[in-house]
Amino acid sequence: MALGNLSELDTFKVSPFPTGYPTNARTFYSPVDDIHKALVALLRSATRSVVVSMYGYDDTELNKVLRDKLTNEHIFVQLTLDSSQAAGRAEKPLLAEWLNDGPGNSIAIGRSEKGAIMHLKLALVDGLDLITGSTNWSTGGETKQDNQLTVIRDPLVAAEARARVDIIHDSMLKQMAAAR
Repeated sequence: MALGNLSELDTFKVSPFPTGYPTNARTFYSPVDDIHKALVALLRSATRSVVVSMYGYDDTELNKVLRDKLTNEHIFVQLTLDSSQAAGRAEKPLLAEWLNDGPGNSIAIGRSEKGAIMHLKLALVDGLDLITGSTNWSTGGETKQDNQLTVIRDPLVAAEARARVDIIHDSMLKQMAAAR
């Protein structure tokens, strides 16, 4: 179910957002705010698309939410992961369960266009909400490390990020095809 407005995420903030805080943005800080629950709520809210470009990815609950979206033929799911992280001990079993052959699903694993790590940590929900910041999608990143997660509700900001992520994703798909 789509979030009506970002204030629905306010319960995941330890101290209230100050008066006058922009209605189209929310910023959370780990380990004090509940970044994990904010991410779950945002991903569950997707009704049309979820596009993720993530360096560190081993949160089993977020993975389950995304896999549930993968099984819905009406929701497009795109996942772009750095190959050094995707091959990790925790990540590899999670990714083995993905349904890359399903309709509307695209998963790319590779390196940056210059051969370095792909270090982005962002997601887009329904082409409207941009989720970004320093937070890896892992227990440590969400609950132990000092990290920041910002949600911006703006279709133009989301479109700019989507264009960049799609170029990175396409590059990685080509890397995967060349490796075969």
